[in-house]
Amino acid sequence: MSVAVKSDVRFNAGGGEATWVLRAGRFTGLDIADQQALSDWLDDAAGIDTVRDLADRPWNIAGASVILGVFENDRDQASWLIVRYGSGWTLARCADGFVSDVFESLPDLFGLIDEQRA
Repeated sequence: MSVAVKSDVRFNAGGGEATWVLRAGRFTGLDIADQQALSDWLDDAAGIDTVRDLADRPWNIAGASVILGVFENDRDQASWLIVRYGSGWTLARCADGFVSDVFESLPDLFGLIDEQRA
């Protein structure tokens, strides 16, 4: 997988207790097909530095089985959050709070990121 592997980090959203975030590359909530889709997308996604599995962070979102942070080059905060809820995928753009409609597949959602970056 072409994900940049960085050491574990502590995440603090401000005012609360810091929590550990898993290293990039440990996508425990993704099945094999979704892991392959992520890997394929990253191979062609110019300007994307890394994708991090953020599901272990306390989000207080019942039923969200996957939460991924997509980080662009030279940014220390995620540009997008990818959330799997049930069988659907949703994209949240961190800059302005935009939330997409539900997508049936992860590759379709990657297409939305590509459109927003174009």
